[in-house]
Amino acid sequence: MAKFDAKNFSGRSQLNGKYDVIIVGAGIAGLICGTFLAKSGKKVLIAEQHYIPGGYCTSFKRKGFIFDSAVHHIGGCGKWSIVGRCVNELGLEIDFHHLDPMDNLIFPSFSVEIPADIDKYKENLQLMFPDEKECLDGFFKELTKLYRSIINNKADSPLINKYKDLTYLETLDCFFSNPKLKTILAGQWGYIGSLPGEVSTIGMCQMLINYLKDGAYFPVGGTQEFTNAIVERYTELGGHLVLSAKVEKILTDDSKVIGVALAGEKEIKADVIVSNVDAKQTFTTLISSGIDNSFIEKIGKMKESISFYLLYLGVSADLNLSGLKRGFYYQTDGPYTHDNWKYISVPTAVDKSLAPENKQIIFTLVSLKKAYDETVNWEELKDDYTESTIDYLTRFVPGLRNQIEVIEAATPKTLKRYTLNSKGAAYGWAVTNDQIASNRLSHITPLKGLYLAGHWTTPGPGISSVVSSGWKAANIILKDNITN
Repeated sequence: MAKFDAKNFSGRSQLNGKYDVIIVGAGIAGLICGTFLAKSGKKVLIAEQHYIPGGYCTSFKRKGFIFDSAVHHIGGCGKWSIVGRCVNELGLEIDFHHLDPMDNLIFPSFSVEIPADIDKYKENLQLMFPDEKECLDGFFKELTKLYRSIINNKADSPLINKYKDLTYLETLDCFFSNPKLKTILAGQWGYIGSLPGEVSTIGMCQMLINYLKDGAYFPVGGTQEFTNAIVERYTELGGHLVLSAKVEKILTDDSKVIGVALAGEKEIKADVIVSNVDAKQTFTTLISSGIDNSFIEKIGKMKESISFYLLYLGVSADLNLSGLKRGFYYQTDGPYTHDNWKYISVPTAVDKSLAPENKQIIFTLVSLKKAYDETVNWEELKDDYTESTIDYLTRFVPGLRNQIEVIEAATPKTLKRYTLNSKGAAYGWAVTNDQIASNRLSHITPLKGLYLAGHWTTPGPGISSVVSSGWKAANIILKDNITN
């Protein structure tokens, strides 16, 4: 199979005047949706405004170092989990490194290793907190049952009804009295970006159990390889992809979609459109008619998730990076705030092919204190966070500054530029009770022929969730096509 190479690909020579389905955005959900539709015989076009596909699941190269833009590992890649099942169903050619331990929580006064096995993790916690042994048994059993109800779409499940209005912190309070244990069990909240006292129990359950039951995985060669494997299969099945091609309008007629207008191109027709891009952009910029005002007002009231500062360092072989364990680094033992943690990883400790021979990579993600709208000078913010983050890393890696060979940084403004996500949102809508499960946007919209896929819709953020979203959107489209 030919290796996909975005540098030598635009897709414009392939463009037809009409397709069965046009997908706006080549994020993972859009690619998965398009591949399943192409596999079912549909003529599909995916249009992407960036010059590489993948959304946040992309990589870039500097002086021989391959940096992952935002995604640093993927959950659910085991044989029976959602990504693993999708890989098998589509026949994707992709290899993974299994990460074990999958994570670490590093606090000023203690640290916790999180193994890639839910039972082992529970047993470790029971040794640390013997007085909470039975409560830990009950907690993990309950969350596992809730997770099964969620993935089986049991909307009327008593468990879902029990937890749908509880924040994750409220759920922890129901099971435990030890504050340190609750701090540990909430320690991975950064993966979905809402504080434990704000984040939905259902959203936190989806993320936690997915990781704890199946571990985390890193695509061999970097996260772009995961995207490329999907693109290769999609194009092999006859799907068309066009890059550096921004959709300026989703065309409508009498409350139904009829196609899209690409920047600098003629209009392209289709009876079905899938939006895999920012939901606010979709309904306030791309569509000018056919949507009820009450729906537009609902979109306007929804709240985006947080965004991040990201630092990418290519460093020499002389540095000892063994002191940098992959995971969350907290500035205090509690309570949690949006600006008291960093996520640090050394991808070359897992995959040496990401750097020139014997070189190394340090990736750091920093949670921000200021909201997007409060930031006036983005360059100043970038410079300040770059200096303070390198200073922090030198606590664990003495002499780091003198051994940096490549340095790149990104802010929420950078994320917005490359994905067009409102306010550089990392996870679509914030994962709060009023924006999760049935309260999140549906795959089906009020506009006939328009569907949604990605982290702005159900089930939520994370690669595993958007794979599920794209797969489900494809199934809904195929079913609607048959019944209509």
